[in-house]
Amino acid sequence: MKYLNLTLLAAFVCVFIIDVEFLHASSVIAPADVASVAAVVVDTVTDKPRLFEPGAFEDPKVCSTCHRDIYNEWSKSMHANAWTDKWYQPDYLLAHQQTDGATDLLCGACHAPIAARTGLLPPADGSKFDAASRRGISCDFCHTVSGVGQMFNMGHISDPGEVKRGPRGDGRSLYHEVKYTGVHTKAEFCGSCHMVIHPATGVHIIDTWDDWKNNDYGKKGIRCQDCHMTPTPGVSKKPGRAALMGKERDNLAFHGFVGGSSYVQDEIGNPKQAELSREFLRAAAEVKLAEKVTDDGTLELIVDVHNVGAGHKIPTGTTYIRIMWLQVEVKDSTGQLVYSSGHIDDKNHVDSNAVFFRLLFRDAGGNLTGKSWQAHGIGYDRRIPAKGMDREVYRIPLPGKGDYQVTSRLMYRSMTQNSLDVITERTGEVLPPVVSVEMAAARTNVKF
Repeated sequence: MKYLNLTLLAAFVCVFIIDVEFLHASSVIAPADVASVAAVVVDTVTDKPRLFEPGAFEDPKVCSTCHRDIYNEWSKSMHANAWTDKWYQPDYLLAHQQTDGATDLLCGACHAPIAARTGLLPPADGSKFDAASRRGISCDFCHTVSGVGQMFNMGHISDPGEVKRGPRGDGRSLYHEVKYTGVHTKAEFCGSCHMVIHPATGVHIIDTWDDWKNNDYGKKGIRCQDCHMTPTPGVSKKPGRAALMGKERDNLAFHGFVGGSSYVQDEIGNPKQAELSREFLRAAAEVKLAEKVTDDGTLELIVDVHNVGAGHKIPTGTTYIRIMWLQVEVKDSTGQLVYSSGHIDDKNHVDSNAVFFRLLFRDAGGNLTGKSWQAHGIGYDRRIPAKGMDREVYRIPLPGKGDYQVTSRLMYRSMTQNSLDVITERTGEVLPPVVSVEMAAARTNVKF
């Protein structure tokens, strides 16, 4: 473990020191456990944190010379934009301010891993970053990982240099050595970042890997890469060459790393990538309806939402920022709207009385919050597990005799409009209104 990210673990010690009262107030880790937990962390960082020299990792432009197609895919990914993302930066800097810098490496190590491992982060503003550090999660960071030391908070083991590692190892290059590393074939490679635990309270801020590991997908060995490194749902193979002079392969991993961020992809000028994201979202869920009208004219509508395509809960990841909700409409035979839930108001906010599928934390005062650095516990968690279902029952009074059309939609936003409004209030920057995606829908007709 000589190359383990001890810098980040050292940052954990800082958080323990800064947040002793914060830790004692938490119901997640009892006060009696503080000493033992802190001792484990301190013992882990007894040795001087390993820092690589700036320049130890290559700028991805160097890789693009031979790996042109893969570079082009990656350059349009959220990984490539992980640091420069103007939607991420305001929250990152707010966390920095509110924790006196304790979150700089907790968050920054995943969004700017090269800067974290070469001592260029902190400062949190990125003012010391070199070119490679600004490129987010890039080629040379991933392909110089030799193992995973811990399955949370960026526990990758780095070994930058002439050896580039990957899932095959049979390629040849005049520029660098090629070596097979088994971790590149496993979900653990992804999970070490897509599993984030609050270092002071133990709250699982992001639980995607742990969720996957314990559900049917993880138990059957259906990996993250099997879905997120294919260009679109249903396409399992993408033949081609990894390098201009490389071997012809029957399947190459897609380095666009598709997820649900269609809004951001559209706004940064990647419409094709945005459409791939919408395809992923539409493949994840189904909506089914059952209904009856009682003698007094009450429509009893059962809406079942099934997670049919995601290998984890939906939504996942930063679910304290993302929202998924039900939109229900009932119209009479003339098309007049007689009932609505989950609609969008004139300020682009979702109806606050809608049925939401998401996660929110509980802060030190017991209040719900979407600020992960304030998490003392889970305050609200209504997400739909892999291959699972959630049901909502609506009781809607119908205004009179006649025929009615009922529509239910499952909607998604990768962030709330309120979060953008807060950014504008804080920074003065006006961000484009967030756009909703319809993941699934169902319709039925009823008669009273």
